[in-house]
Amino acid sequence: ELGFKEMKGPLLDSSFWVFDSLFTPQDHPAREMQDTFFIKDLKAPLPDKKIVELVKTSHEKGLANSKGWAYEWKEEEARKLVLRTHTTSISAKTLSEIKKQDLPLKYFTIGKVFRNETVDWSHGFEFYQTEGIVISPNLNFRHLLGYLKEFYKKMGFEKIRFRPSY
Repeated sequence: ELGFKEMKGPLLDSSFWVFDSLFTPQDHPAREMQDTFFIKDLKAPLPDKKIVELVKTSHEKGLANSKGWAYEWKEEEARKLVLRTHTTSISAKTLSEIKKQDLPLKYFTIGKVFRNETVDWSHGFEFYQTEGIVISPNLNFRHLLGYLKEFYKKMGFEKIRFRPSY
């Protein structure tokens, strides 16, 4: 009803999209076996060389006034296959395909994600994540709050309160 298009993506994806494209360093603890389900002995293809080079440069030297992580980014690490740990990898792929002349755009996804958690009454190793992105040069924080308020209203929650926190 709010004009969003659905984003879809694979459950099994490359470390490039799940981690590298989101600026997660290749030595980050989230990439360790105890946090992520890796698929042994299989490698994923990488996207267009231009996108790979931008991500590599952002990690090694930085882009747009960033200093980057200042390490040697490895393609082999980016090609590892994982069960996606979040749906933001779908957003990253979608954003990489957008053309400026197509703006404004709105997308959402509801997708299954996997984390190597200790299973108990409140934790499982799989769950669903909801995510949305709105891309327009004329948006601000108040627009975000409006979208969130309307989303929860449509879910049946009339009273919404926003509290800033870390």
